[in-house]
Amino acid sequence: MVRPTAQKDKPTARKNRAADIQTAAIKVFSEKGYSAASLQDLAEEVGLLKGSLYYYIDSKESILFEIFENSNDAVVEIMRLTDAQNLEPRDRLLEYTRQLTYWYLEHRDRASLYFTEWRYLTGEYSDIVREQRRQFISYVRQIIAEAQARGLTAPDVDVNISSVFIMSAVNSVPIWYQSSGPITRDEIAERTAELATRAVFG
Repeated sequence: MVRPTAQKDKPTARKNRAADIQTAAIKVFSEKGYSAASLQDLAEEVGLLKGSLYYYIDSKESILFEIFENSNDAVVEIMRLTDAQNLEPRDRLLEYTRQLTYWYLEHRDRASLYFTEWRYLTGEYSDIVREQRRQFISYVRQIIAEAQARGLTAPDVDVNISSVFIMSAVNSVPIWYQSSGPITRDEIAERTAELATRAVFG
């Protein structure tokens, strides 16, 4: 049902509506692809006139960026919670990759967009997301570098290649995962984390 008077929204209602639009955008972008999806598609999904969308968003690109920002916030929180446990490097890498993989599977459409559609961002949006992606790898790199410095890995482990390899493997999970498959999300997260950890610690 189309709302004829978006301008009368109270702050809480406006915030809730913006969240609805982001949820709808994740669905539309996932189904059609960002480049093929239009604001008209988004308006129809959320039940607004196309012109009313601009009361809540600046552009199609801005809503994609907001989706990525929320995803980044979630990953940063996983890092924080992992660090708070004061684990040894091996267990820290295991915990981080397990929790990250599980979050990706719980939010598959959002995560898949992050890894397939980020290239459509331009300007400052692109710069911010690129830096955030580097931080993901940097977090893993720091764990491996610490482990190597403490003699917990083989001396010939390449920190940079290992970091990229692990994050590439974890980041691909929401793209190939099929919810109808025989393996549960918990099992996939656990096995992915174990494989990632073995790549460094054996």
